[in-house]
Amino acid sequence: MNKFMHLIGTRARKALEKKIDSKIKNKVLNDYALLLYRKKKLILIENKKDIKFAKNKKIKENLINRLRVDEVKLKSIADSIKKISKLKDPVDVTLEKWSRPNGLNIKRVSIPIGVIGVIYESRPNVTADVAGLCFKSGNAVILKGGSDAINSNKILAKLFRRALKINKVDENFIQFVDSKERKIVDIMLSKMK
Repeated sequence: MNKFMHLIGTRARKALEKKIDSKIKNKVLNDYALLLYRKKKLILIENKKDIKFAKNKKIKENLINRLRVDEVKLKSIADSIKKISKLKDPVDVTLEKWSRPNGLNIKRVSIPIGVIGVIYESRPNVTADVAGLCFKSGNAVILKGGSDAINSNKILAKLFRRALKINKVDENFIQFVDSKERKIVDIMLSKMK
């Protein structure tokens, strides 16, 4: 398990080596939103698997509702991605600048954080939202969603990766850990650098 997660981390870091300009970021995000519409049936099929699993586990109805993706929620997810594409790119923004008495000009410029690991509960929209926000801000992300939504999360992450590939961007900007093993959370929190 450690080797598997180390490989994911290494791939994420490698993805960061090439800087992505704003136009490409926005194109990826808009292509992703389009894929969400085009692959609607597939997403809904995968979500039904998660709902069936949750019902068999006798999960409370309010928790199942958080997990549920229907056409309205899917449209909301796609709309959210489109809104992210319209945000101002937060990378390479001059935050402050000043000059020293010796003539040296200094400026503070925003940069990506790097690789972000996100562990979250069974809400499939988080997969799309976090992937979109991290990508827009120039960060690679490793996603670990709740096991109840594994099928929904997997297809949402796969479609984001497809949008990256279509635009010739390293797919490993977005990686979804599709294991239900609880050890993964411990590895992400304490053993990954």
